[in-house]
Order: sequence, then C-alpha cells, then structure tokens
Amino acid sequence: MMKVLLISAVLAAVFCGCTSTPGKPDITRGIPQVTPLLKEKTFSERSAAEQRQIIIDELTGIGEALRKYKNANRGNLPPSLSALVKAGYLKKSDLISSADPSKGTEGGVPDSYKTWGQAEEADEPGSSYLYEFSAVPCSWNWKTYVAGGATEQKLDTNRDGKVSWAEVKTWQMKNGDSVQQPAGGYPASAFPVVRCYWYQYPDAYTEDAGKGVVLSLAADLKTVFASQPWWEKDFAK
Repeated sequence: MMKVLLISAVLAAVFCGCTSTPGKPDITRGIPQVTPLLKEKTFSERSAAEQRQIIIDELTGIGEALRKYKNANRGNLPPSLSALVKAGYLKKSDLISSADPSKGTEGGVPDSYKTWGQAEEADEPGSSYLYEFSAVPCSWNWKTYVAGGATEQKLDTNRDGKVSWAEVKTWQMKNGDSVQQPAGGYPASAFPVVRCYWYQYPDAYTEDAGKGVVLSLAADLKTVFASQPWWEKDFAK
C-alpha cells in the first residue's frame, strides 16, 4: 500500500508541475512562453530599399489588375483606376499607396509639388496615383507639346467632342513630343500609365528634384521604372 501511495505522489508532482517547495506548485511550468509581437514598421521607418520594393509591389499589383481588365474588355484600358475596384480586380485599399500619408485625399500629385501641375482633373477620390490614361478631358497644353501634328480632330478617336488624357497619351506614346529631338515614339516599357509621386515624399516636390523620385508602372503593365517628375527628360535625345 505504501508503494502505491509513493508512486501516486510522484505522478501527481509530475503532472501538477510541483516545485521543490512543498505546497506551492509552479503553475507556469509546461506553459509555452508567448513572445510579445513586434510593432510593424511604418513606411517612413523602413529602409530605402524596402520602401522602393513596397511601391514596386503595389504598382505591379495594379498592373496585373489592368491586364485582367484589358483581357475582359477587348484590349481597352479602364476609364479610371476606380473602375478596377468596381469590376472586382482591386480592393479599394489597393488605390492607397503606402507612401501616401494623406491616404488619397490629396490625389495623384502631392500638394507639396508647388511648381508642378497638379493634374487635378485626373484625381480620383481615395486614390494616391496619377492614372495617365484616364478618360477625363485633358486640360494641359498638349497641342504644343506632343509631336506628330496633333489636333483635336486627330486625337478625339471616340468622337465625343473632347480630348481625354488617354487619347493624348496614346498619341504621345506613338508620336513622341517636343522634349525629344528629333521627336519619336516611346517603347511601352518606358511610357508611364500609373505614377506614384508619393514615393519619396516629402523630399521630392519640384520638377527639378532629379531622377528617380517618381515610380511609374509602364504601358506594358509589367515594368516599373523610376524617373524625375518630368519623365520625358530622362529620354530626351
């Protein structure tokens, strides 16, 4: 009987996690220790390489959505980035760049670009990006900028009486502009469709900010490249 009691006492000590102090079991023994979760870094706290890759990944995701839209719509790009959300190719949050502290309230071009056109007509509510192939009427002076003898009659391909950003940019990609001497078209891999001016915000804010301060998704919808705000100057001949 004594042997049975001794064995029972040993087993009880093992399963109850008793300490060497009689009457005071160690209730923490055998319980997994939980490591406190580290707070995720904000975009501004990340390294330059990490920031760049985050924006590249975000633009690449938009490019994938644009390709799906084109395949489902006879090769046509959407009239807006918001149309990708409506069609289910993107979530609403996908239109907010990680680099944009305004969360889309300032539009595709930050207000800090004091000497650079804001392209406000192309702004979309809740979007951090400038979509250069938007269906909205183009207000900047494209007539004296794009090459190839551009006229409203030539560019207004859908005959709605307006020349849109998409129509101007389609012409520019094919015919070039006044920055190129001599003028010529651009390869799809070097012509921007979606631009992230927020990439190096708030340090990049003028047209003289230098190369590499804006990241753009190219017209091939796969390539992401860096340029100065006035991207054509990077390709000037």
